[in-house]
Amino acid sequence: SGLKDLDSEDEFKEALFEVCEGLSADLVRNGEGTGHVIRVNISNFPGSEYDARRMGRHLVNSPLVKCAISGNDPNTGRIAGAIGSFMGKFFPTESVDKMSLTLGGRTIFNNGQFVLEGDAVEKELSGHMADAQLGEHDDFPKHQKFVEIGVDFGGEGSNVIVLGSDLTKEYVNVNADYRS
Repeated sequence: SGLKDLDSEDEFKEALFEVCEGLSADLVRNGEGTGHVIRVNISNFPGSEYDARRMGRHLVNSPLVKCAISGNDPNTGRIAGAIGSFMGKFFPTESVDKMSLTLGGRTIFNNGQFVLEGDAVEKELSGHMADAQLGEHDDFPKHQKFVEIGVDFGGEGSNVIVLGSDLTKEYVNVNADYRS
Protein backbone atom coordinates (compact mmCIF):
# COMPACT_ATOMS: atom_id res chain seq x y z
CA SER A 1 0.00 0.00 0.00
CA GLY A 2 3.03 2.30 0.29
CA LEU A 3 2.22 3.19 3.90
CA LYS A 4 4.80 2.59 6.59
CA ASP A 5 3.77 0.65 9.69
CA LEU A 6 4.27 2.66 12.85
CA ASP A 7 5.90 0.72 15.66
CA SER A 8 5.25 3.08 18.56
CA GLU A 9 3.14 5.92 19.83
CA ASP A 10 6.14 8.24 19.37
CA GLU A 11 6.37 7.33 15.69
CA PHE A 12 2.66 8.02 15.34
CA LYS A 13 3.03 11.41 17.05
CA GLU A 14 5.96 12.27 14.78
CA ALA A 15 4.00 11.28 11.65
CA LEU A 16 0.92 13.20 12.79
CA PHE A 17 3.04 16.28 13.53
CA GLU A 18 4.56 16.09 10.05
CA VAL A 19 1.11 15.95 8.42
CA CYS A 20 -0.22 18.81 10.57
CA GLU A 21 2.87 20.91 9.86
CA GLY A 22 2.35 20.46 6.12
CA LEU A 23 -1.36 21.30 6.35
CA SER A 24 -0.57 24.42 8.39
CA ALA A 25 1.85 25.62 5.74
CA ASP A 26 -0.72 24.90 3.01
CA LEU A 27 -3.31 27.02 4.83
CA VAL A 28 -0.93 29.98 4.86
CA ARG A 29 0.27 29.34 1.30
CA ASN A 30 -3.28 29.36 -0.04
CA GLY A 31 -4.24 32.55 1.78
CA GLU A 32 -5.74 35.43 -0.17
CA GLY A 33 -2.96 37.47 -1.78
CA THR A 34 -0.08 35.46 -0.30
CA GLY A 35 3.14 36.00 -2.19
CA HIS A 36 5.56 34.44 0.30
CA VAL A 37 5.17 32.08 3.24
CA ILE A 38 7.39 33.06 6.16
CA ARG A 39 8.67 30.38 8.53
CA VAL A 40 10.26 31.64 11.74
CA ASN A 41 12.19 29.09 13.79
CA ILE A 42 12.67 30.41 17.32
CA SER A 43 15.21 28.60 19.48
CA ASN A 44 16.07 28.95 23.15
CA PHE A 45 13.53 31.69 23.83
CA PRO A 46 14.00 32.90 27.45
CA GLY A 47 10.32 32.46 28.34
CA SER A 48 7.49 30.02 27.93
CA GLU A 49 6.50 28.32 24.69
CA TYR A 50 3.40 30.54 24.69
CA ASP A 51 5.55 33.68 24.86
CA ALA A 52 7.89 32.34 22.17
CA ARG A 53 4.87 31.93 19.88
CA ARG A 54 3.74 35.46 20.73
CA MET A 55 7.18 36.75 19.76
CA GLY A 56 7.06 34.78 16.50
CA ARG A 57 3.60 36.13 15.68
CA HIS A 58 4.79 39.65 16.47
CA LEU A 59 7.56 39.18 13.92
CA VAL A 60 5.44 37.66 11.12
CA ASN A 61 2.63 40.17 11.73
CA SER A 62 4.89 43.22 11.55
CA PRO A 63 3.67 45.30 8.57
CA LEU A 64 7.23 46.47 7.89
CA VAL A 65 8.57 42.91 7.82
CA LYS A 66 5.65 41.73 5.65
CA CYS A 67 6.17 44.55 3.14
CA ALA A 68 9.94 44.03 2.95
CA ILE A 69 9.46 40.32 2.26
CA SER A 70 6.77 41.04 -0.32
CA GLY A 71 9.29 43.18 -2.21
CA ASN A 72 12.12 40.63 -1.82
CA ASP A 73 13.94 43.27 0.24
CA PRO A 74 16.22 41.68 2.85
CA ASN A 75 15.77 44.60 5.24
CA THR A 76 17.38 42.96 8.23
CA GLY A 77 16.78 46.01 10.41
CA ARG A 78 13.03 45.46 10.16
CA ILE A 79 13.41 41.90 11.42
CA ALA A 80 15.66 42.97 14.30
CA GLY A 81 13.36 45.91 15.05
CA ALA A 82 10.29 43.68 15.34
CA ILE A 83 12.13 41.36 17.72
CA GLY A 84 13.51 44.28 19.70
CA SER A 85 10.10 45.94 20.08
CA PHE A 86 8.62 42.70 21.42
CA MET A 87 11.49 41.99 23.80
CA GLY A 88 11.61 45.58 25.03
CA LYS A 89 7.89 45.63 25.76
CA PHE A 90 7.38 42.16 27.24
CA PHE A 91 10.85 40.97 28.36
CA PRO A 92 12.78 44.16 29.14
CA THR A 93 15.16 42.51 31.60
CA GLU A 94 16.14 39.62 29.32
CA SER A 95 19.49 39.89 27.59
CA VAL A 96 19.67 39.43 23.82
CA ASP A 97 23.48 39.49 23.84
CA LYS A 98 23.66 35.84 22.75
CA MET A 99 20.94 36.17 20.11
CA SER A 100 21.70 35.32 16.51
CA LEU A 101 19.49 35.81 13.47
CA THR A 102 19.55 33.99 10.17
CA LEU A 103 17.76 34.70 6.92
CA GLY A 104 17.73 31.94 4.35
CA GLY A 105 20.27 30.05 6.47
CA ARG A 106 22.79 32.92 6.40
CA THR A 107 23.73 34.59 9.68
CA ILE A 108 22.69 38.24 9.57
CA PHE A 109 23.06 39.18 13.25
CA ASN A 110 25.38 37.72 15.88
CA ASN A 111 27.10 38.86 19.08
CA GLY A 112 25.14 42.11 19.18
CA GLN A 113 25.89 43.26 15.65
CA PHE A 114 24.78 42.80 12.07
CA VAL A 115 26.89 40.47 9.94
CA LEU A 116 26.41 41.76 6.43
CA GLU A 117 29.28 41.69 3.98
CA GLY A 118 28.11 43.96 1.16
CA ASP A 119 26.11 43.79 -2.04
CA ALA A 120 26.76 40.11 -2.75
CA VAL A 121 25.14 39.10 0.55
CA GLU A 122 22.18 41.41 -0.07
CA LYS A 123 21.69 39.82 -3.51
CA GLU A 124 21.91 36.34 -1.95
CA LEU A 125 19.28 37.19 0.67
CA SER A 126 17.03 38.84 -1.90
CA GLY A 127 17.46 35.76 -4.10
CA HIS A 128 16.34 33.54 -1.21
CA MET A 129 13.16 35.59 -0.95
CA ALA A 130 12.58 35.66 -4.71
CA ASP A 131 13.03 31.88 -4.86
CA ALA A 132 10.31 31.45 -2.23
CA GLN A 133 7.89 33.78 -4.02
CA LEU A 134 4.64 32.29 -5.24
CA GLY A 135 3.09 33.09 -8.61
CA GLU A 136 0.66 36.01 -8.45
CA HIS A 137 -2.00 34.38 -10.63
CA ASP A 138 -1.42 30.68 -10.03
CA ASP A 139 -4.47 28.57 -9.28
CA PHE A 140 -2.37 26.49 -6.90
CA PRO A 141 1.09 27.18 -5.44
CA LYS A 142 3.81 25.66 -7.61
CA HIS A 143 6.19 24.98 -4.73
CA GLN A 144 6.33 24.69 -0.96
CA LYS A 145 9.27 26.98 -0.18
CA PHE A 146 9.51 29.44 2.69
CA VAL A 147 11.31 32.65 3.54
CA GLU A 148 13.29 31.16 6.41
CA ILE A 149 14.04 33.31 9.46
CA GLY A 150 15.94 31.86 12.40
CA VAL A 151 16.03 33.50 15.83
CA ASP A 152 18.29 31.78 18.38
CA PHE A 153 18.51 33.40 21.80
CA GLY A 154 21.37 31.15 22.92
CA GLY A 155 21.31 29.31 26.21
CA GLU A 156 18.26 27.23 27.03
CA GLY A 157 14.60 27.93 26.54
CA SER A 158 11.54 27.35 24.40
CA ASN A 159 11.62 26.28 20.74
CA VAL A 160 8.77 27.00 18.33
CA ILE A 161 8.02 27.43 14.65
CA VAL A 162 5.65 30.20 13.55
CA LEU A 163 4.24 30.65 10.04
CA GLY A 164 2.99 33.81 8.41
CA SER A 165 2.61 35.48 5.04
CA ASP A 166 3.74 38.69 3.43
CA LEU A 167 1.57 41.72 2.62
CA THR A 168 1.21 42.03 -1.15
CA LYS A 169 -0.12 44.90 -3.25
CA GLU A 170 -2.74 42.47 -4.57
CA TYR A 171 -4.05 41.79 -1.05
CA VAL A 172 -4.20 45.49 -0.21
CA ASN A 173 -5.94 46.36 -3.51
CA VAL A 174 -8.56 43.61 -3.16
CA ASN A 175 -9.37 44.53 0.42
CA ALA A 176 -9.21 48.29 -0.08
CA ASP A 177 -11.90 48.02 -2.75
CA TYR A 178 -14.05 45.57 -0.79
CA ARG A 179 -17.40 46.90 0.36
CA SER A 180 -19.67 45.09 2.79
